[in-house]
Amino acid sequence: MKRSEEKRLPRSPFPPYLAFFIDNPFRRLLIDRRDFLTKMGIREGDRVLELGCGPGFFTEILSEVVGEKGRVYAQDVEEKMMEKLKKKLSSLPFSNVVPLLCDSAGLELPDRSCDVAFCANVFEEIYEEGGLKESVMEVDRILKEGGLVIVKEHRFGGTKKVMEMVEDLFLSLGYGKEFQEKTCLSYHMRFRKSEGVTHGQQHTRP
Repeated sequence: MKRSEEKRLPRSPFPPYLAFFIDNPFRRLLIDRRDFLTKMGIREGDRVLELGCGPGFFTEILSEVVGEKGRVYAQDVEEKMMEKLKKKLSSLPFSNVVPLLCDSAGLELPDRSCDVAFCANVFEEIYEEGGLKESVMEVDRILKEGGLVIVKEHRFGGTKKVMEMVEDLFLSLGYGKEFQEKTCLSYHMRFRKSEGVTHGQQHTRP
């Protein structure tokens, strides 16, 4: 599925001029990004879809974790956020990040092309944009059998309801929930796509 050139991208509820609140020195100290990503199952060589990458707070560490043989597809709907991300790419050790300016409900990726979908502080925005179910279906489309969905979402506002909806949607598609955690600031969840043979290949993760 590809986004029509005429279709307007949804407008994110989080404006680009607030990008500093996403990517700043204090948040870098608060969150051990590498530790979180590796504990949640992202490995060297993985192909990772990052929904709602913003200015690249997690993207730069995803790039390092998956390494030269991996790939990070960094998706966002805000062109100015993507501009901030692209400025950061030249300083990364690997040229393995592919920026995707597109709707999360119309990802410009082939079927079963990713090992992991990483979604940090984005599902509440997608819900407000009105595309939650469609975006979950797109994640399912591009994810390989046995692949992972990793969700990290803040615990403010109406996030609890949205997280319950996200969980119900993935479970209804046959995903297994492998991990759930609540910290003082965040919800963390990990789902695994049901195992099966697709095009003669079975993909199994630890």
